[in-house]
Amino acid sequence: MLQKGKTFVFFLSAVVVTYGLMAAFYGRVVAKDEAYKELAVFMDALKKINEDYVESPDMNRVQDGAMRGMIDALDPYSSFFTKAQYEALQKRRAEASAGAGMVLSKRANVIFVVSVQKGGPAEAAGIRPGDYVMALDGSGVEDKSILEAESLLRGAPDSKLKVSVFRGARTKPLDIEIVRKPDVPAAPASRMLDGGIGVLQVPSLAGSIVSDVRVKLKTLVSAGAQKLILDVRDCAEGEARSGAELANFFLKDGVIYYCQNRRGERMKEVAAVTTEFLTDMPMVVLLNESTAGAAEVAAGALKAHKRAVLVGEKSFGIGSIQDQIALRSGAVLFLSTSKIFTPDGKMIQDETIRNAGIKPDVEAPDDETQQELLVEAIYDTKEDIAKYRELQEKIQRDQMDRAIEVLTRGTVPLKKAA
Repeated sequence: MLQKGKTFVFFLSAVVVTYGLMAAFYGRVVAKDEAYKELAVFMDALKKINEDYVESPDMNRVQDGAMRGMIDALDPYSSFFTKAQYEALQKRRAEASAGAGMVLSKRANVIFVVSVQKGGPAEAAGIRPGDYVMALDGSGVEDKSILEAESLLRGAPDSKLKVSVFRGARTKPLDIEIVRKPDVPAAPASRMLDGGIGVLQVPSLAGSIVSDVRVKLKTLVSAGAQKLILDVRDCAEGEARSGAELANFFLKDGVIYYCQNRRGERMKEVAAVTTEFLTDMPMVVLLNESTAGAAEVAAGALKAHKRAVLVGEKSFGIGSIQDQIALRSGAVLFLSTSKIFTPDGKMIQDETIRNAGIKPDVEAPDDETQQELLVEAIYDTKEDIAKYRELQEKIQRDQMDRAIEVLTRGTVPLKKAA
């Protein structure tokens, strides 16, 4: 009984701390008496559970469940792990050297696919951006955090993973088998088009890949490129600093992004370094709904400085910083403590989906073209996979054509990087 009492006291203390963290994250200004009133209701409910529940409750389990529920209510990237869960997570990360090649997020408490790696295992198996993940190897993920789900995607090279997804108008989940492959970020590519237009394709900003991007960009400059299309469609991997490095190739100075906490204080500011600047040629940035994270940092900075015209679709909207906090019980809390802003004050990860992400200057496909493509797909007799891929190829060609049109007409900002 004494042990139960200690556990309950610890739990209430944890609730107080977590409540404060939640209020801090959302930036709510709550009077102390109001805050304590809300806490009192919650603590009273816990007291009743401890004293009157029909069975003797496992307060450790109640504590873990309440903590997880509170953290899940914050944002998709905050997570709570018990000591055992965190140790299991670390073990999986250490032992699993292969992945599935997809980036996950969470909306409405459902995990779904943001992007799939070009040529990666998930794409080869038929996973698509927008697929809702229901289960991994038969285990439901409805109560999993993104970190947990991502760790479950990993395993030994060439091992198989069954992913159950819900897609579109289907009435039941679709089971797709993925063969895991060692992690190798998709490499950047470059090519020249007519009219002195260089195309720099950046499908990933993971790890040190940005150094390879630099080489490809210098190759285009040496080849005589006079205008540039920077293609970051489907690029959702990488840290914010990698996005800043990419933007710096085209910006001589000025802020690239900054992080701000709930009090409006700038926790970090990243500015362009003059020595990293490479070119001021006119440019267009291609983006789509699977552009996320580091690529959004780069696109947002180039748009804010009027350094490039953005063509395509609104990007996804991932831009927050998580701190790892060890609790006395051995549990670990991953808490979003600041959000990333573009130089002109645009919050990349807005909790309102409509406001999240970076909006293009030129939308492509436009509403009319998109409607035509959808109608065409409906009456197409090809199998589902072939139909989907052909539709995506048409969308991508339309976006590239619009980018070339913008560059050819000279509507791109011609000012040098500011």
